[in-house]
Amino acid sequence: MRPGPTCTRTATLPAAASGYAGGVNHRTAAPIILASALLAACQGAGQPQTRTLDRLNWSERNHRVLNQLMIDHGPGGGSRDERRPAYVVLDWDSTTAVFDVEEAVHRFQANDLRFKLSRAEFAALLPDSVNGVTRVSAAYGSILLADIHADLVSDYAFLYDSFAGLGGTQPLETVAATPQFQDFFVKLTFLYAAYADTPGIGADYAFPWVTTLLAGHTAPEVRALARQAISRELGNKLARVSLQSPAGLPGRAGVVTSSFVTGLRVVPEMQDLMSTFQANGIDVFIVSASFKPVVEAFGAQGAFGYGVPPENVIAMELATRADGVLLPEYKPGWVKTYRQGKVEAINRVIKAGLGKDWDPLLAAGDSDGDYEMLSGFPGMRLSLIWNRVKGGDIGSLSRQAVAEIALPSPRYILQGRDENAGVTLPGQESILLGTTSPQLLK
Repeated sequence: MRPGPTCTRTATLPAAASGYAGGVNHRTAAPIILASALLAACQGAGQPQTRTLDRLNWSERNHRVLNQLMIDHGPGGGSRDERRPAYVVLDWDSTTAVFDVEEAVHRFQANDLRFKLSRAEFAALLPDSVNGVTRVSAAYGSILLADIHADLVSDYAFLYDSFAGLGGTQPLETVAATPQFQDFFVKLTFLYAAYADTPGIGADYAFPWVTTLLAGHTAPEVRALARQAISRELGNKLARVSLQSPAGLPGRAGVVTSSFVTGLRVVPEMQDLMSTFQANGIDVFIVSASFKPVVEAFGAQGAFGYGVPPENVIAMELATRADGVLLPEYKPGWVKTYRQGKVEAINRVIKAGLGKDWDPLLAAGDSDGDYEMLSGFPGMRLSLIWNRVKGGDIGSLSRQAVAEIALPSPRYILQGRDENAGVTLPGQESILLGTTSPQLLK
């Protein structure tokens, strides 16, 4: 293949933030300002120029493979077809950023009581049977949905009548000291995880459900809320935290423990990958199982160092009133952007809607939720997998990436990171959160 001329550039990116606000807190970390990469001018005698990736901390082999893809499909590249311009599709959570922004916003909303739901509207989001399932899985104590839902409805009614930001008069600091607040935070975050991990309910229900808690806001208000949550979590320690509901307020569900990962980090390698694709005339689309306004807030130009146009974010959506207020129901007719739904969304929005009726050039992901997007397009040239040392479908693709390590043009590549520091490692192995040894495959 004929490589086009290349240009080089330098980039300045700050180190990831550190520090831990810890557990349930009300201290907002100072926003982290990330410098965008500084582009050097490419001078050429009227010839097309291809911008290539900075080395950063990619594995040497992945850096070479990705750059060859840029050269082949960049300006003047032998595989470039101006009639069918290439585009790429990237997952967001734990792919484009470290850890899950939707979960971070969920905890922020619960922690700061940023709700615009009446007591009746909140209760309506907690049916006692979901797809015929009435209990969470044994891993979550086989608790009846009716019992934990009743506890949350009772807690929310107390908080609604007490907190000045809802229907009461008391400041957040006063309300946060009550057992009802602690019970509410722990049981709400517990329930989200339990929904996702309970057979018959699962992520297909849990991921859209958590977005409905933001009903009553407008999309701009959600983006503003998300920016606050992201800023706080970028300054939070990367750690797994476990919180127990108050023993003195067992309610019907009893005492439960909620376990979740705190902290977010930006990924300079992904920021550079996205901007390099864009500089080479290759469109970048985010396809996420998180809520669209939340991802838009993280990916927005000038916010946290990415620069994704909002129209290029394909994600979960809610129904909206004529005045722009979000309703507590999923957008009618829109797919759930998870697993096969990601492929369907790409077909709808990009192929049919934008007339790009050809397969993506590249996809990037990290989990089973991305499996179909990574593997389901026959014309896709390359899939980048961030190694979370998982089994299941994503584990099978990870094994294939390892098997293809010697191929000059692999279909899959595997990239490692250190989850404790939130940084990329220059190899395929990853160090998982709370561990110290690199691992390759599950």
